Amino acid sequence: MERSTHYGARVNIGTTPRDALWAAVEAFDAEAAELELKRLFHGIPLSGAVATVVLPFLADVGDRWEDGSLSVAHEHFVSELVRRRLVTVSADARGAVTDDAPVVLLACPAGERHDMVLLCVALMLGERGVRTRFLGADTPVPAIATAARGTGADAVVLAATRPTVFTAHSSALRRLADDHPLYIAGKGADDHIGAEIGAVALTADPVRAVAELVGALARARGGW
Repeated sequence: MERSTHYGARVNIGTTPRDALWAAVEAFDAEAAELELKRLFHGIPLSGAVATVVLPFLADVGDRWEDGSLSVAHEHFVSELVRRRLVTVSADARGAVTDDAPVVLLACPAGERHDMVLLCVALMLGERGVRTRFLGADTPVPAIATAARGTGADAVVLAATRPTVFTAHSSALRRLADDHPLYIAGKGADDHIGAEIGAVALTADPVRAVAELVGALARARGGW
């Protein structure tokens, strides 16, 4: 037995929410896709949604992109849907933020356009009471440094999917690390790259990375 989404995508009544989400995405049915995202996010905390919904789904997006079954238009469409849902959920989950809470600046350096996982990190930090300043994708390193000074950032987190995004700016990033504790994340980050630019490489699991970062901030400030 089947039902139709708003624009005609055919979905089996007994299908899973994730399968229904993909059917809606393929049909560019925003209303149906948003409904399935609500179902997938329902009843779980933000960190749980990131671990069990967002990251597996983004991996699926990547696989479909690699095998050519996902168009650029579909990738942009679904990414924006997930981004909106994350921001909506995080607004309800955001912890109490005090004036003395640490400030963390997050950005993807110039050349890196994939910022969704870094957004997840920013939102989960907000859930833990951290004041976050999210600059997003493809941000020039001088602009990151200026923003870090302007916000008085207690830490800067940079993410990239390729090591060259970091190493291409190694001199500027070393200067940034002299002024602010610098952390790197994403597939392009590892201990070797961290040592080269004076940064700490966070674990690949965003949920654990947030816990590591919150712990480091608390130790540096004696709590907050």
